[in-house]
Amino acid sequence: MYELSKKLAHETHYWKVWKHQKRICVEYGVIGVSKESEEIQLKLFDNGSKLMKRLVEEKRSQGYVNSDEKEAIDIVIHNDNGVSEYDVLKKASFELYEMIEKELMETSIGFPDGVDINDESRVIITCFVEDMDIAIQRIRQVISGQKLINVNQISLDNGGEPIDVMVKDIKS
Repeated sequence: MYELSKKLAHETHYWKVWKHQKRICVEYGVIGVSKESEEIQLKLFDNGSKLMKRLVEEKRSQGYVNSDEKEAIDIVIHNDNGVSEYDVLKKASFELYEMIEKELMETSIGFPDGVDINDESRVIITCFVEDMDIAIQRIRQVISGQKLINVNQISLDNGGEPIDVMVKDIKS
């Protein structure tokens, strides 16, 4: 798989290509905004690797460069709903994980890579993202709209350093 991106003043365009069986798959768009895809069916004697390399060179000539490594971000949700039953919190955590996964994947911002519940009943969802600012905005929207876990604080953590804290009002 080749992943390329092109940063403009207020947005980042991305482009990905990979071979799957007898097809070349291409996905492109603006990170956090749009996502398009297309498939190129290979004929019997087509060389998929050569075609992919030619497509990559075309994108590079348009100013695209290899994508940087994705940044890791931990979403730490301070559970404040008094749920002492681990199984209930676990189920809600996985449902929230799926909501975040859908948002990040549909907009090509990144992907979540695991969910954990620590000894203090804090839910930790680890994600890898292309653009930290857009990811924070989208994650905050998902968490603000969810009704699975009552929270009073959500912190987004990048390698041990809090990068964003959202306090949510609790309605009794």
